[in-house]
Amino acid sequence: MKIRIRHKLVLFVLIGVLLTSGISLLYVQNMHKLYEQLVYEQTSEKLYLYSERIEDKLAAIDRMTQSIASDADIQQGLEKIKQSKNSRETYYAIHAMEEKLLSYRFFNYPIRSVAIIDYWGKGYWLGTTKDETAPAYSKQFIAMAAQKEGGSLWKGGERDSKIFTSLREIRGVKSMDFPSLGTLIVRVNADDLIESMGSNPSSSNNKLLIYEDHTPIYWNDEQWKAKPMPSSLIQNERSGERYEMVTLNRHKYLSTLSTMSFTGWTLVNLVPYESLFQKAILMKKILLLLYTLILISLVWIGLIFARSITRPLETLAVRMSKVEQGDFATYREEPVRNRDEIGWLTNSFDKMTASLDRLIKDNYIKQIHIKESQYEALKAKLNPHFLYNTLDSINWLARRQGQERISSMVKALGDMLRSTTSRKEMVMLQEEIQHVHNYLLIQKYRFEERLQCEINIPDDLNSCYIPAIILQPIVENAIKYGIDELTGECHITISGERFGEQLEIWIADQGPGMDTHYLEQGPGEGIGLRSIHERLRLLYGEPYGIGILEGMDQGTIIRITIPVLLKEGNSHV
Repeated sequence: MKIRIRHKLVLFVLIGVLLTSGISLLYVQNMHKLYEQLVYEQTSEKLYLYSERIEDKLAAIDRMTQSIASDADIQQGLEKIKQSKNSRETYYAIHAMEEKLLSYRFFNYPIRSVAIIDYWGKGYWLGTTKDETAPAYSKQFIAMAAQKEGGSLWKGGERDSKIFTSLREIRGVKSMDFPSLGTLIVRVNADDLIESMGSNPSSSNNKLLIYEDHTPIYWNDEQWKAKPMPSSLIQNERSGERYEMVTLNRHKYLSTLSTMSFTGWTLVNLVPYESLFQKAILMKKILLLLYTLILISLVWIGLIFARSITRPLETLAVRMSKVEQGDFATYREEPVRNRDEIGWLTNSFDKMTASLDRLIKDNYIKQIHIKESQYEALKAKLNPHFLYNTLDSINWLARRQGQERISSMVKALGDMLRSTTSRKEMVMLQEEIQHVHNYLLIQKYRFEERLQCEINIPDDLNSCYIPAIILQPIVENAIKYGIDELTGECHITISGERFGEQLEIWIADQGPGMDTHYLEQGPGEGIGLRSIHERLRLLYGEPYGIGILEGMDQGTIIRITIPVLLKEGNSHV
């Protein structure tokens, strides 16, 4: 498949643009991935630091509860309540215990309420709201706190509210068996705790979730209420992945996880991918649009550039085609305005064409003058038709007088003269053989029985075309140089045969022979073997021509080799 130069140039520009754009897009893609990785790490690190700050705040509250549980006044009051359920001393003990609780600075923490449940299950409250729990919850919390044996326990999601609850069993420190005196319950407002941390890792679009045993205990979006942790997040938590891109509820989020060692809770931050990488995605789209515009612009410029190169070449090719068809007037067309190498080449071609046109015209005029001169010279010579008519009159006169030999000689001479003056370049083999017959007829009247000629040409070769007047000069040489010096006789054999696409004709005599290297010597005079050989070489090329061979006994064999032509002017078949 041939590809035009214009298309090659456009293809070259297109490949370069695509390669450059591909590398640029790959670079942008890699930079986008690096940016994503950096955002992931920063978001994860920020969440980790945020979870540590929450843990610090819970630990501070935990230390405060430990201080309350070990306070001597509170323990003394709870011991009196345990020893005497309803007495005056119990009343004073409760009053002293409430005053003691007021001495603690609860306003430093986002505490909703503080409650002390005595040994008999009665609660004593301190806070803005008397946040009593249901009896079932109270019993459940007291049982949970008892399992810790004075240790701290944090619970979340009480009654699906955003409250973190600190539980601690109060035990007597005066006795070595540490008897149970009551239970301390501190409720912390989760929203206030999160807001008190200052910079929140979540924005209005982000989802901040806190899970306890894969159950949500805090959420900032109601759609996550009472929904267990998604399985993909559970797998990430177990595998230790701190961040990963997940799809939840048909939305794509960047999930970051952090497990708080103090409480065992899992803090999850879900950032919508669109909001997180909105600017990066917008920039990527802008770059893609920019690269597309650059690609289209460069291709358009490449087309113009290619056309500026190929159009002068196409114009030059059209002019060359006209010159090939014989129109040498292309230089008269609109001149080329290009100042580059192609314009210089076109101008040089136009100058060459103008010179050729001028030389051809000059040569044509000269040929006309030569023809006119020849015509004038021929008019001064004997008209061939007058000669034919004269020979024809002699022929009829000889026949009236009964001179048959003279008549046949005159007729043969007329036919030969008609053949030699014919302008046909190619004749059929049978016409050339007839011309040889006429020549031999005249020569036999001279040599009589001393001249013997045998012609063996297959009938299927008679329609082959050969150059005119090539056999008669060779036969004439055979008669001239092929007479036997002892007997004075001349025996000539003419034969022919076809070998594939090649025709060979042999003219053999039994004379003294001739030099087989005769054709390799210098040029001779007259119409001889060398002239016929050169004529055949000019017509058919190097493999064809005349060859000189020695006869088997004596004499010479002239071999003519030409291509087989069954129709004049066509190539051999």
